[in-house]
Amino acid sequence: NYYERVQAMALRALRRKAAALIVNGDSLTTRVMYGIKNAVNKAGSDIVASDTYSSIDVNTLDELYFAYGADTELAGQAVLQLTKTDLKTFGQLRGTNEKQRLFTITPQGNGNRGVIADGGVQIPYVIVPDLSSGDLIYGNPLHFLLGLFGDYEIRVDESVKAIERMHTILGDVSIGGNVVEHHGFVCYSTAASV
Repeated sequence: NYYERVQAMALRALRRKAAALIVNGDSLTTRVMYGIKNAVNKAGSDIVASDTYSSIDVNTLDELYFAYGADTELAGQAVLQLTKTDLKTFGQLRGTNEKQRLFTITPQGNGNRGVIADGGVQIPYVIVPDLSSGDLIYGNPLHFLLGLFGDYEIRVDESVKAIERMHTILGDVSIGGNVVEHHGFVCYSTAASV
């Protein structure tokens, strides 16, 4: 059924756009929806810890892991959000003497999720294609609150290209969101991606 297939693809595109907004927000200057990278509190202050790094190396995961959470705890439930390119970079890191891989990457399900093992520390990851390469986000996904204001809608519009007898599939959703926990995420960016 072609019509249902196209509608399913439109819904997938709508979800992907929402996922991009959750990570990046809609704009750095005129914000309507705050994402993890540009989240602010009522006073307008950044509520996500951020830092820059030169490149992914043997210490990058340790930096993120220990930067997240309070000084009195190693916070659980955190997930590393990164691009496929950055995951590949972690997988290519090798030791200097034995030339063995430093991190063990174990994909789960369809491979977009998994675990990066660094010795005894296991860090869950999820691939987010809408991040810039070099941007790493570490934190508990429950620290971002997504508001869905009404139902989402996938509809057929026949007026756009009516003369050419073409239909357009449109997806609409009204969403908003923000980080709801002070320093609920740690964002690391390479100097090149800032």
